Amino acid sequence: MLPYKAIIVDDEAKARSLLRNFLEEYCPQVLVIDEAADVKTAVKLINKNEIDLVFLDIEMPNENGFALFDYFNSPKFKTIFCTAYSEYAIKAFEVSAVDYILKPIGIQKLIDAVNKLEGYHLHKENQIKILQDNLSEKRIKKLAVNIGDGMIFLDLNDVFYFEADGSYTHVHHKEGKHLAVKKIKYFEDLLYADARFFRIHRSYLINTELLKKYSKKEGLFVSYDDRVMLPISRERKEEFEHFMQQNNLS
Repeated sequence: MLPYKAIIVDDEAKARSLLRNFLEEYCPQVLVIDEAADVKTAVKLINKNEIDLVFLDIEMPNENGFALFDYFNSPKFKTIFCTAYSEYAIKAFEVSAVDYILKPIGIQKLIDAVNKLEGYHLHKENQIKILQDNLSEKRIKKLAVNIGDGMIFLDLNDVFYFEADGSYTHVHHKEGKHLAVKKIKYFEDLLYADARFFRIHRSYLINTELLKKYSKKEGLFVSYDDRVMLPISRERKEEFEHFMQQNNLS
Protein backbone atom coordinates (compact mmCIF):
# COMPACT_ATOMS: atom_id res chain seq x y z
CA MET A 1 0.00 0.00 0.00
CA LEU A 2 2.15 2.82 -1.33
CA PRO A 3 2.33 5.69 -1.08
CA TYR A 4 1.17 6.21 2.49
CA LYS A 5 -1.36 9.02 2.63
CA ALA A 6 -0.18 11.16 5.55
CA ILE A 7 -0.93 14.29 7.53
CA ILE A 8 1.32 16.31 9.82
CA VAL A 9 -0.14 17.46 13.13
CA ASP A 10 1.85 20.16 14.92
CA ASP A 11 0.90 23.57 16.27
CA GLU A 12 4.14 25.11 14.95
CA ALA A 13 3.98 26.06 11.27
CA LYS A 14 7.77 25.98 10.87
CA ALA A 15 7.93 22.46 12.29
CA ARG A 16 5.23 21.28 9.87
CA SER A 17 6.99 22.88 6.93
CA LEU A 18 10.36 21.38 7.83
CA LEU A 19 8.93 17.89 8.25
CA ARG A 20 6.99 18.13 4.99
CA ASN A 21 10.16 19.16 3.12
CA PHE A 22 12.13 16.27 4.63
CA LEU A 23 9.42 13.78 3.72
CA GLU A 24 9.16 15.04 0.14
CA GLU A 25 12.92 14.85 -0.33
CA TYR A 26 13.86 11.69 1.56
CA CYS A 27 10.72 9.56 1.94
CA PRO A 28 9.05 9.06 -1.46
CA GLN A 29 6.79 6.35 -0.02
CA VAL A 30 4.94 9.04 1.96
CA LEU A 31 2.48 11.46 0.37
CA VAL A 32 1.59 14.38 2.66
CA ILE A 33 -2.08 15.17 2.00
CA ASP A 34 -2.49 18.04 4.47
CA GLU A 35 -1.43 19.60 7.77
CA ALA A 36 -3.20 20.36 11.03
CA ALA A 37 -2.34 22.70 13.88
CA ASP A 38 -4.57 20.94 16.42
CA VAL A 39 -6.25 17.64 17.17
CA LYS A 40 -9.78 18.55 16.09
CA THR A 41 -8.56 19.61 12.65
CA ALA A 42 -6.55 16.39 12.41
CA VAL A 43 -9.65 14.31 13.15
CA LYS A 44 -11.54 15.99 10.29
CA LEU A 45 -8.65 15.40 7.87
CA ILE A 46 -8.34 11.74 8.84
CA ASN A 47 -12.05 11.10 8.38
CA LYS A 48 -12.18 12.98 5.10
CA ASN A 49 -9.10 11.49 3.46
CA GLU A 50 -8.80 7.94 4.91
CA ILE A 51 -5.32 8.73 6.17
CA ASP A 52 -2.77 5.89 6.53
CA LEU A 53 -0.13 7.70 8.57
CA VAL A 54 -0.08 10.57 11.08
CA PHE A 55 3.04 12.47 12.09
CA LEU A 56 1.94 13.68 15.51
CA ASP A 57 3.30 16.24 17.95
CA ILE A 58 2.38 15.86 21.63
CA GLU A 59 2.54 19.23 23.36
CA MET A 60 -0.09 21.39 21.66
CA PRO A 61 -2.61 23.94 22.95
CA ASN A 62 -6.09 22.81 24.04
CA GLU A 63 -5.60 19.07 23.47
CA ASN A 64 -2.31 17.20 23.43
CA GLY A 65 -1.48 14.64 20.78
CA PHE A 66 -2.76 11.67 22.78
CA ALA A 67 -6.27 13.10 22.62
CA LEU A 68 -6.36 12.18 18.92
CA PHE A 69 -6.97 8.54 19.82
CA ASP A 70 -10.02 9.41 21.91
CA TYR A 71 -11.86 10.20 18.67
CA PHE A 72 -11.40 6.73 17.14
CA ASN A 73 -12.62 3.39 18.49
CA SER A 74 -10.22 1.39 16.31
CA PRO A 75 -7.78 3.73 14.61
CA LYS A 76 -6.67 2.35 11.25
CA PHE A 77 -3.86 4.84 10.76
CA LYS A 78 -0.31 4.36 11.94
CA THR A 79 1.43 7.03 14.00
CA ILE A 80 4.94 8.42 14.17
CA PHE A 81 5.35 10.78 17.09
CA CYS A 82 7.45 13.89 16.42
CA THR A 83 8.10 15.33 19.83
CA ALA A 84 10.37 17.18 22.21
CA TYR A 85 8.66 15.38 25.12
CA SER A 86 10.41 14.28 28.31
CA GLU A 87 12.94 11.46 28.33
CA TYR A 88 10.68 9.13 30.29
CA ALA A 89 7.82 9.55 27.85
CA ILE A 90 10.09 8.84 24.91
CA LYS A 91 11.24 5.63 26.53
CA ALA A 92 7.58 4.72 26.99
CA PHE A 93 7.04 5.23 23.27
CA GLU A 94 9.90 2.85 22.51
CA VAL A 95 8.78 0.14 24.87
CA SER A 96 5.26 0.40 23.44
CA ALA A 97 6.52 -0.04 19.86
CA VAL A 98 5.13 3.31 18.67
CA ASP A 99 7.57 4.99 16.30
CA TYR A 100 8.82 8.39 17.39
CA ILE A 101 11.24 11.06 16.26
CA LEU A 102 12.86 13.35 18.76
CA LYS A 103 12.97 17.02 17.82
CA PRO A 104 15.02 18.51 16.25
CA ILE A 105 14.22 15.99 13.55
CA GLY A 106 17.15 13.98 12.20
CA ILE A 107 16.88 12.92 8.58
CA GLN A 108 18.18 9.38 9.14
CA LYS A 109 15.85 8.88 12.11
CA LEU A 110 12.94 9.97 9.93
CA ILE A 111 13.96 7.60 7.13
CA ASP A 112 14.36 4.71 9.57
CA ALA A 113 10.96 5.36 11.16
CA VAL A 114 9.20 5.44 7.79
CA ASN A 115 11.01 2.29 6.64
CA LYS A 116 9.63 0.42 9.68
CA LEU A 117 6.07 0.92 8.49
CA GLU A 118 6.04 -1.70 5.76
CA GLY A 119 6.70 -4.52 8.23
CA TYR A 120 4.58 -3.03 10.97
CA HIS A 121 1.59 -5.37 11.33
CA LEU A 122 0.56 -4.88 14.96
CA HIS A 123 -2.95 -3.67 15.72
CA LYS A 124 -2.79 0.03 16.39
CA GLU A 125 -5.33 -0.03 19.21
CA ASN A 126 -3.07 -2.41 21.16
CA GLN A 127 -0.08 -0.13 20.75
CA ILE A 128 -1.96 2.94 21.90
CA LYS A 129 -3.45 1.13 24.91
CA ILE A 130 0.02 0.02 26.04
CA LEU A 131 1.45 3.48 25.46
CA GLN A 132 -1.29 5.17 27.47
CA ASP A 133 -1.00 2.58 30.28
CA ASN A 134 2.74 3.13 30.52
CA LEU A 135 2.43 6.90 30.62
CA SER A 136 -0.30 6.79 33.26
CA GLU A 137 1.96 4.89 35.65
CA LYS A 138 5.19 5.88 37.35
CA ARG A 139 6.86 2.83 35.86
CA ILE A 140 6.57 0.84 32.68
CA LYS A 141 3.93 -1.90 32.75
CA LYS A 142 4.24 -3.55 29.36
CA LEU A 143 7.33 -4.40 27.35
CA ALA A 144 7.31 -4.71 23.57
CA VAL A 145 10.10 -7.07 22.51
CA ASN A 146 11.39 -7.36 18.96
CA ILE A 147 12.00 -11.06 18.31
CA GLY A 148 13.36 -11.00 14.77
CA ASP A 149 10.29 -11.81 12.68
CA GLY A 150 7.83 -9.87 14.81
CA MET A 151 7.08 -8.57 18.25
CA ILE A 152 5.59 -9.81 21.50
CA PHE A 153 4.15 -7.90 24.44
CA LEU A 154 5.19 -8.97 27.93
CA ASP A 155 3.95 -7.94 31.35
CA LEU A 156 7.06 -6.50 32.99
CA ASN A 157 5.88 -7.73 36.41
CA ASP A 158 6.42 -11.30 35.15
CA VAL A 159 9.95 -10.84 33.82
CA PHE A 160 12.49 -12.67 36.00
CA TYR A 161 15.67 -11.37 34.41
CA PHE A 162 17.46 -10.28 31.23
CA GLU A 163 20.50 -12.26 30.10
CA ALA A 164 23.06 -10.75 27.71
CA ASP A 165 24.02 -12.66 24.58
CA GLY A 166 26.20 -10.37 22.47
CA SER A 167 23.95 -8.09 20.42
CA TYR A 168 20.89 -9.97 21.71
CA THR A 169 19.20 -10.46 25.07
CA HIS A 170 17.33 -13.45 26.46
CA VAL A 171 14.24 -12.28 28.34
CA HIS A 172 13.35 -14.86 31.00
CA HIS A 173 9.64 -14.56 31.66
CA LYS A 174 7.04 -16.60 33.54
CA GLU A 175 5.68 -17.70 30.16
CA GLY A 176 9.08 -18.78 28.83
CA LYS A 177 12.29 -17.40 27.35
CA HIS A 178 12.36 -14.96 24.43
CA LEU A 179 15.32 -13.76 22.37
CA ALA A 180 15.15 -9.97 21.95
CA VAL A 181 16.94 -8.16 19.15
CA LYS A 182 18.46 -5.64 21.57
CA LYS A 183 21.58 -5.47 23.72
CA ILE A 184 21.10 -5.75 27.48
CA LYS A 185 22.25 -2.12 27.86
CA TYR A 186 19.07 -1.07 26.03
CA PHE A 187 16.92 -2.69 28.73
CA GLU A 188 19.11 -1.34 31.53
CA ASP A 189 18.70 2.21 30.20
CA LEU A 190 15.00 1.69 29.59
CA LEU A 191 14.38 0.57 33.18
CA TYR A 192 16.77 2.94 34.93
CA ALA A 193 13.95 4.60 36.88
CA ASP A 194 12.28 1.32 37.86
CA ALA A 195 13.17 0.33 41.44
CA ARG A 196 12.64 -3.35 40.71
CA PHE A 197 15.49 -3.86 38.28
CA PHE A 198 19.21 -4.01 39.01
CA ARG A 199 22.26 -4.96 36.90
CA ILE A 200 24.07 -7.48 39.12
CA HIS A 201 26.56 -8.58 36.48
CA ARG A 202 27.57 -7.63 32.95
CA SER A 203 25.39 -10.51 31.77
CA TYR A 204 22.36 -10.13 34.05
CA LEU A 205 19.71 -7.49 34.75
CA ILE A 206 17.30 -8.87 37.34
CA ASN A 207 13.83 -8.24 38.70
CA THR A 208 14.54 -8.02 42.43
CA GLU A 209 10.88 -8.30 43.43
CA LEU A 210 10.71 -11.90 42.22
CA LEU A 211 13.91 -13.09 43.92
CA LYS A 212 13.70 -16.12 46.21
CA LYS A 213 17.21 -16.04 47.63
CA TYR A 214 20.37 -13.97 47.96
CA SER A 215 23.42 -15.93 49.12
CA LYS A 216 26.84 -14.70 50.27
CA LYS A 217 28.16 -18.24 50.75
CA GLU A 218 30.02 -20.26 48.15
CA GLY A 219 30.19 -17.25 45.90
CA LEU A 220 27.72 -14.40 45.56
CA PHE A 221 24.50 -15.27 43.77
CA VAL A 222 20.75 -14.70 43.62
CA SER A 223 18.17 -17.28 42.68
CA TYR A 224 14.55 -17.58 41.59
CA ASP A 225 14.35 -21.29 42.33
CA ASP A 226 16.78 -24.11 43.10
CA ARG A 227 17.65 -24.51 39.43
CA VAL A 228 18.46 -20.88 38.54
CA MET A 229 21.37 -19.23 40.31
CA LEU A 230 22.77 -16.01 38.89
CA PRO A 231 26.19 -14.65 39.90
CA ILE A 232 26.69 -11.19 41.35
CA SER A 233 29.93 -9.52 40.34
CA ARG A 234 32.01 -8.59 43.40
CA GLU A 235 32.22 -4.95 42.33
CA ARG A 236 28.40 -4.75 42.39
CA LYS A 237 27.92 -6.48 45.76
CA GLU A 238 27.94 -3.36 47.97
CA GLU A 239 25.78 -1.37 45.57
CA PHE A 240 23.35 -4.27 45.26
CA GLU A 241 22.91 -4.59 49.02
CA HIS A 242 22.39 -0.83 49.31
CA PHE A 243 19.83 -1.00 46.48
CA MET A 244 17.91 -3.78 48.24
CA GLN A 245 17.85 -1.92 51.56
CA GLN A 246 16.89 1.38 49.96
CA ASN A 247 13.92 -0.23 48.21
CA ASN A 248 12.88 -2.33 51.23
CA LEU A 249 13.63 -5.55 49.36
CA SER A 250 16.22 -7.06 51.69
